[in-house]
Amino acid sequence: MNTKKITLIAMLASAYAVLSLLPGMPMIGAEGTTIDLVRMLEIGYGLVLGPVYGPTAAFIGAVVGKMLKGGGFGLFFTPLAAVSAFIAAMLGRGIKKGWMGAAGVLGVLTAGWYVFETGRTVPLYPMIQYAGLAIILFFRDRISEMIKSEDRKTVTLGVLLCSFPSTVTGHMLGGLIYIFLLNPASSIFVGILPIAIIERVAISIGATLFGTSLILAVRKIYPDLLE
Repeated sequence: MNTKKITLIAMLASAYAVLSLLPGMPMIGAEGTTIDLVRMLEIGYGLVLGPVYGPTAAFIGAVVGKMLKGGGFGLFFTPLAAVSAFIAAMLGRGIKKGWMGAAGVLGVLTAGWYVFETGRTVPLYPMIQYAGLAIILFFRDRISEMIKSEDRKTVTLGVLLCSFPSTVTGHMLGGLIYIFLLNPASSIFVGILPIAIIERVAISIGATLFGTSLILAVRKIYPDLLE
């Protein structure tokens, strides 16, 4: 890594950690744990830093942010930041067959939902993951082509199509960790599904606004980073 890339990783990780201090949405059934709105930064990190450094910056930022808030149970969910950033990088960076890797990760995690009895009791809970998988399989390489466009509206659409599958992948990983650690009643997932849908759509929109602005800024300041 050159100095510019190291500096950018450090800056983005620090920004994530600091913004993690903002109030989040309480996680039902896990007292003291929140779903942080800072999650919308992860997609942009993956898009500008790639599948290695993007997840690294997001994960470091998530861990430091949780530690600043006192650590606790929320630390178990810090890998979600890396997964979301990784999916974004695979979809939006133009990596050869990257969409296949993204679809594979989301598909495996979604299948993992049915490994648990709780998951099998609520078989339709992963409907937003199915929607994310459908976006990947339908648009495939066109997502990265849109993001590389010179037209801002096209870039915005590409980032939006990248953001939703990315955030629902992290969401499913969080659900699996939640079940594995706490084994909650299946009724909890029935109740939070509408909230989860609204939350993921909101994060996708926020991620699109941030990611598009970040990409356009990096193109001007450090274009080599996106190659």
